[in-house]
Amino acid sequence: MTSFQVLALAVFVLLALTGLLYWQLGIAEGAYLGRRVVVWLYDRFASRYEAVKAYDAAWERETLAAPVVAFLARQPAVENAAGPVVLDVATGTGRFAVALLEHSGFTGSVIALDLSSRMLAIAGVNLAPFGDRAALRQADAQTLKDPDNAFDVVACLEALEFLPDPDRALREFVRVCRPGGLLVLTNRIGPDAWKMPGRTQSTPVFAGRLTDLGLVRTRTVTWLVDYELVFTEKL
Repeated sequence: MTSFQVLALAVFVLLALTGLLYWQLGIAEGAYLGRRVVVWLYDRFASRYEAVKAYDAAWERETLAAPVVAFLARQPAVENAAGPVVLDVATGTGRFAVALLEHSGFTGSVIALDLSSRMLAIAGVNLAPFGDRAALRQADAQTLKDPDNAFDVVACLEALEFLPDPDRALREFVRVCRPGGLLVLTNRIGPDAWKMPGRTQSTPVFAGRLTDLGLVRTRTVTWLVDYELVFTEKL
């Protein structure tokens, strides 16, 4: 092998390794490398997360909070109830929780759950204005410690495909959601979805998974380039 061929091979290997690293860490965000890698990445990225996402508060309230508030308004009134309780799984910096608590029609409380301590620290700052209506919890989405039927709404946004066992997590979400309650989920779509084989699925396939779990009245809404928003109810 000539020196030129050796150099060409070395360049090819370097490019292949760079591409593999970008796929695993940049696109898949460590999903194929295990839970610890995913949490480590989000801990490292936490301080820049909101700047990259550039959330619009009004749009968040309209697309995320308003449908939940409308759903809760249709539920039978419960005397002496403290208000609906929402579990926000993989809360990140508290995106969904903040949108809900800022909505004038929401009178309940939110538990914001995540495994990343640094993301939770930022969520704590964002949720501090809401006092005891918001609580933080560092826990695994796949092994929730809550009793059955504990929450009126369970949400998990932009996270299912990064969990080690998404189906196990979905079963947990259904378990802790009360009968007649609402689940707010996202399904990964868009131009990069094919780059996560075994982790993403088409809209009909994802809806079928929810039906198999006994969920009903599933509604899919166009939301982001990479995600569709899914509302579904527990019988």
